[in-house]
Order: sequence, then structure tokens, then C-alpha cells
Amino acid sequence: MLCFARGRKMTNSKPRVVVGLDFGTTFSGFAFAHITDPDKVYTFFDYPKSGGSEKPYCKTLTGSYYKNVGGVWQFKSWGYPARAEYARDIQAVRKQRLSGPSNDPLQPSVGTYVVKFKLHLASKDMGASTAQGLPAGLTVNMLIIDYLREMGALVLRTLQDHYGAQFTKQAIQWCVTVPSIWDNAAKAVMKTCMASAGLVDGRDKSRHPLIMVLEPEAASFFCHKVMSDEQVLRVGEKLLVADIGGGTSDIVVQEVVSVGKSGYRVREVTTSSGGLCGGGHVDARFIEFMHRKIGPCLQECINEQPNIYSQLIQAWEHMKANFGDRSTLGESTEINLPSRVVTKWEDYNRRMGIPERDSYDELEISFQEMQSIFDPIIEQNAQLIDHQLKQAGKVKALVVVGGFAGSPYLMDYIRKRFAGKVPQILSPPNPGSAVCQGAVMLALNPDTVLSRVCKKTYGISHYDDYDENLDLPMYRAVIDGVLRCSKRFSIYVRKGDKVDVNSCISKIFYPTYPGQKTLTFPLFSSDMRDPRYTVGEGVRKEGEIAIDISKDMTLETGRKVKVSLFFGGSSMEIKAEAVNFSAGGPRQLELPVEVGFC
Repeated sequence: MLCFARGRKMTNSKPRVVVGLDFGTTFSGFAFAHITDPDKVYTFFDYPKSGGSEKPYCKTLTGSYYKNVGGVWQFKSWGYPARAEYARDIQAVRKQRLSGPSNDPLQPSVGTYVVKFKLHLASKDMGASTAQGLPAGLTVNMLIIDYLREMGALVLRTLQDHYGAQFTKQAIQWCVTVPSIWDNAAKAVMKTCMASAGLVDGRDKSRHPLIMVLEPEAASFFCHKVMSDEQVLRVGEKLLVADIGGGTSDIVVQEVVSVGKSGYRVREVTTSSGGLCGGGHVDARFIEFMHRKIGPCLQECINEQPNIYSQLIQAWEHMKANFGDRSTLGESTEINLPSRVVTKWEDYNRRMGIPERDSYDELEISFQEMQSIFDPIIEQNAQLIDHQLKQAGKVKALVVVGGFAGSPYLMDYIRKRFAGKVPQILSPPNPGSAVCQGAVMLALNPDTVLSRVCKKTYGISHYDDYDENLDLPMYRAVIDGVLRCSKRFSIYVRKGDKVDVNSCISKIFYPTYPGQKTLTFPLFSSDMRDPRYTVGEGVRKEGEIAIDISKDMTLETGRKVKVSLFFGGSSMEIKAEAVNFSAGGPRQLELPVEVGFC
């Protein structure tokens, strides 16, 4: 049975401001709009600086600095200041050591600078992660909560500067973005961390419950707004959005259902896909290249002075952003090396009898070597795009967003690769802010996405009739004189099915035996399209609800319970309610499951 549920929109007590928070692997940022002027979405650029030469950007570093005090990690700073404070402490400790032993109890110490911790939420099925290991006592939840708390405080101060000191966080509608390739567990962690950071009510009973938006969908809506004047897309045409950030790449293909006065509406054409092939993985390949060029003495330097790694990445960020620019196409580039690396490298070569270099202060990297660093990661993205194009058929426009979309080399590679397959290949201005701006726009236009494609099969575990020809003996059971099969998968929606947003699917279940006082409904997901059982490889329990059916026993096994799955705009809910007897009210559970519905 198919029914339709009311969409989950902002509550009657409307917020004053909608904030779109893009918590990224390498960089994080936010945008906001006042509900009285929803067409004006403001992107924040004025993040705390380190005192260095950072240029204004729509995001800040996703990094935090901690110090261990009495065996307990204490949060010290975040963003660019965290990297700078870490480097200062290393220099202070080194200076102290060179000056001799000290009895000063307040002598400088070095903590730990943690980056890319968002990658710890990625499913192991997605491949190898470049996330660094966490020191004992620090968990990924702690890192995310502390970072979100500081970002939330900055957001509140910014809104108070704009709208007055009387503005409170209760007037904020938070909209957080998540990769479409995250599994349900990762999305649940993000929701929990938003609550633990004090940004939303943990019981989801605040006036403005958290909205979770898929990153490529947010980017898609932003691109529509940017391209609307050019009328790039018409009804029936398809758009592929590749959101290539620092850690992940997210690909979604949508078909335009309506434009113009009737509003922009789309439906998902294929199952969204992606992988761990964002720009940060190019950084990892650069570090591998440096190790090969300089030798084992580089690791010795990093072990002695861990901030050398950060210094190399800082220098690389500028090279990476400019590589492929037409004005320097084909030319080599140079990287200035930290003084400690210069000394160690020269000494190492002398000891090993390696011919002396003209200069140890800088390292020349040829254009071909730069290509060897970039190409494997870019090719992974190209293959993801190509796979989606093969499934979707004719696509009118390919739009690339995300922080890595600012790379001239990436965009040139994609344009050349798909020039004969897609008529228009675009990247909007300031592509790094596309997701956080689009999140605000989607929150203000919740009916934009009409349907999505299921990534998994969902259903309820139940007892069914036993089939001697099909069912396994281990699941055979005799209940009340009837031969039954346990752990059967009652399918609600199959992997690959198109499901309307704000719809629900319902089924009727009955007590298994007379006198039963409680019915429990475990919800399972499967990677298979037609699983027979709720056990086995690729099957996972997502949650369960139980309903008390003891108040009306007269119907015994004739009691009917309707179990519904609601596919909302920002979540999936399972609900159980009595049909022909009294049960003291329905039971329901909200799950951020992997249906493309967050």
C-alpha cells in the first residue's frame, strides 16, 4: 500500500535565519539567509586568521589543536589558528631544548594537531582513507563536537553583528550537509554531534529540528540559481553535478521536472555515487612524492618536528591551486623547503655518497611530475562521472563544484575527457561555497527534489509461510501448529527503485501466536535487490520499534498492526500503529538511513 505523508518543513514557529553548514574534510564553512529575504544568501569569509598570509576564502581549515594536561586532552584552538599555534609550540619547545634543561613547571609543551578527522566517518567499503590515526583518549566524536561548537559560536556572533545583540541561537534553523555516499551510521553520528555541540536539541524537539541535506543536491540547487538566467536546462533535460571536495567526491544526476513560475523541481535519475578521491588525496600523493625525492631523511625531519609536514602542505596548497593555469602550462614549478629539511637532506646525501645538488633550499618539480601526482586521483573522478553518464544516458550539463573544482588542471582534464559526451561543462564562480549556499536554498525550498533512487533494499523481519523447496531448514519453526519460516525479509522498497519524497509504504502484520502481548519490528537494509532473509552478508539491522498489543486480546492473532516507512525530505521514519484494536497509541522511530533521504 502506498500513501503520502506530509513533508517535513520548517515548523510553524518559523526561524529568523537559515544557516547552511558545510563541515568538510579539509575546509569547512557556512552561509546564511534571513527568511524575510530568502533570495539573498550570504557566504561568510572572515574566519579567524593565524597571522599568516591566508587569503580571504569561503571556508577555514577543518583542523583542531589539543594539549594533554594531566592525561586529559584539552581543546585549544581550531581552523587556521590551530595550525599556527601548533607550529609556535613546536618552535618554543625546540628553542627551550637548545637552551638547556629548565626547572620551570610552565615550560612550553607540544600537543597534537588533528586534520581530516571527518574521514573517520567514511565506510570501510569506500576504500583506503588518508585520515591520520587518533592519539589515545581522543575520539572522532570529540573532535567533531569541539569543532562544531566553535563554528556554532562564530555563526552566532556573526548573526548578532548582522541582526543585533538580542539575536539568539533559538532563532536559527540549522541545515548541515552530508556526503551522499555516507552510510546511515555516519549520518547518525553527525546528527548526534550537532546536538552534543549545543547547536540543536538532542531529542529533536526544538522549535527548528536539524535539517540534513545531501551535498551534491545542495550543489545542484545552487548551480540552478547561478545558471537560471542563461536557461541552460529545460524540462526533461538532465544535469550531472560532481561535488569534488577535499576528502570525498559525490556525483548525482537529476532530471528537470519543472522550471520558471512553477518552481524548480528535479528527480534523481540514478543512484548517487562517489568515493574517497577529493583534492586531499592529491595532497597525500604529493607527500609520497616528496619522500621518494628526498629520501628517508624527510621522515626523520617530520618525526623531530611534526610541523614540517604542515609547512610542506602549506607550500603545496599554493602550487596545487595554480597548477594547470594556462599562463604556466607545461612549465616546472619550485617548492621552498623548510630549513631543517635542507640541512638534513644535504647531510644525508653527503653520508650516502650521493652527488651534491646545486641547491638544497628548493626542489624543482617538472610539469610531468606534477601530472603524475594529480592524474590518478583525477582519473578516479573521471571514471565516477563516466559511470554515471553511462547509466543516465544523454546529459545536457556537467557542473563541477567543491573546493577541488577550483583547480585549473582538474577542470581542463574534465573538459577534454567529456567534451564529446556533454554539451555544457561548467564550474560556477567560487565553487567551494556551492554546497553551503545550496543548503540554505534547499532548506528554504524543501519541495525541490521530488524523488530519489534507493541505494539499498529495506524491509522488516517477520515470520512467513515455510516453503520446503526454497527455505533453509535452520529457519524452520512450528508455531501454533503451523509450519513457519523465521527471519524472512518483508521488502518495502528495493535497491534501485525510485521513491517519491514525502511518501510512505505500509504493510499489515499480525501477532505470530495467541496471547502475544508485544510486537517487535526490526528494520533491515540489504545490498541485494531481493534478499530472502534478514541475515547474511550485506544485510544490516538499522533499528527497531516495539508496540504494546496487550490492551485488547479478544482478536488474538486477528489483531492488525500497520507498519509504515515514511521517506521524508531529511530522514526516514518507521511507524507502527494498531488498526482494529486499542494499543495505547502508535510507536515510531526516525532513522537517517541510506536512501538518498539522509
